[in-house]
Amino acid sequence: MTGDQSLLKRINRMALVRLVKAEPGLSRVDLAVRTGLTKTTVGMLVQELIDEGWLHQNAPARGQGVGRRPSPLTLDPDHIGLLGAEVGVDYLNVVACNLQGELFQSRLVPYKHREVGRSLKTLSAMVASTHAALVAGGRRVLGLGVAVPGMVDVQGGVLRFAPNIGWHGVGIQSLLATRLAEAGCGRLEVAVINDAKAAALSEYVFGAEHHSGPLIYLAIGVGLGGGIVLSDRLYLGQDGIAGEVGHTILQRGGPLCACGRRGCAETFVSQRAVSREVTGRDNPVLSIQALLERLAAGDRATQRAARRAGEYLGILLQNLANGFNPAVMVLGGPLVQLGDPLVKSALASMEAHAGRYDFHRHSVRLCRFGIDASALGAAGSVFQRYLLSVEREAESPPAEAPAPRRRMKATAGT
Repeated sequence: MTGDQSLLKRINRMALVRLVKAEPGLSRVDLAVRTGLTKTTVGMLVQELIDEGWLHQNAPARGQGVGRRPSPLTLDPDHIGLLGAEVGVDYLNVVACNLQGELFQSRLVPYKHREVGRSLKTLSAMVASTHAALVAGGRRVLGLGVAVPGMVDVQGGVLRFAPNIGWHGVGIQSLLATRLAEAGCGRLEVAVINDAKAAALSEYVFGAEHHSGPLIYLAIGVGLGGGIVLSDRLYLGQDGIAGEVGHTILQRGGPLCACGRRGCAETFVSQRAVSREVTGRDNPVLSIQALLERLAAGDRATQRAARRAGEYLGILLQNLANGFNPAVMVLGGPLVQLGDPLVKSALASMEAHAGRYDFHRHSVRLCRFGIDASALGAAGSVFQRYLLSVEREAESPPAEAPAPRRRMKATAGT
């Protein structure tokens, strides 16, 4: 029974954190009503969470009523830190943030990947420096999330295939953990996640609004990836590769993709695709800055290329709307910096391909976090894992007997 009580307590604690995260300003009384826990139990658990740096108690709001006013609770912005990193196709990025997604530090450096060990050594040095700054500031670091541009085995932290940087079967989680231990970060927990899925979590974990319906994020850069959040969780699919929308076929027998297929969405909607339309060559790929300079100069070839990418993007968005009926679709990644020629063309194309009866109620908007979205979302994945880990533990039956159904209205306090 001791194990059951301990698990129940952890479930209740994270349930309180989730509620405060979703609705900042709830009081202890509010939490007791929402969860069905006793006021005594809530009071004890909340105090523990405050002492550990998860929650912060604000001053009671001024009012006309008599008696003791309830103290609103929020996530603590000052005592817990999260680390996030992104292995971009042509850059490395490391960020540090708090539980509310507020950035303390963001460091992005252009980078050409050659040998895996060299890239991970450079990344570990950047992470170690940021980790040291968090610790020096008195923050407890929950862990590190690392976003990578390819298919990931999330259980083992292995990058299966990253066509745009040429990496195959790389055990990033174990390799980076070893490097970080050598750099003085101790037993820092490391989790690896696809870059587009991480960016989707940045919007979901740290976004301003709470979405009850599905959220789809499209990361458009040198490649094209997607992340899907369903029912409060990142949707991974059977093998962990759900969301690879860049490798859905938009044109039979179309241009050859880095994945080996022809006519993938990525061959029409990506930095490489726009660059190829402008120059007539696959390599070198024009930088975003070069494309922006051409647009600013009124270069018609670049304008046509951006509009063409937008037209195909609109078709992809309409396909996703039909397949998932999402509440919101978010456009992110470096290519969205091209602005109206890309984005307005995409929205017009999506509407043009909606058909006679378009019943979808959704919004399409740009990413809130810009170039930091994937690294910030990787940090958010660490927080999300804490929030959901006890539920996964509760759902796992012991070897000798089925697990009992979890009840939110339990009153155990320990």
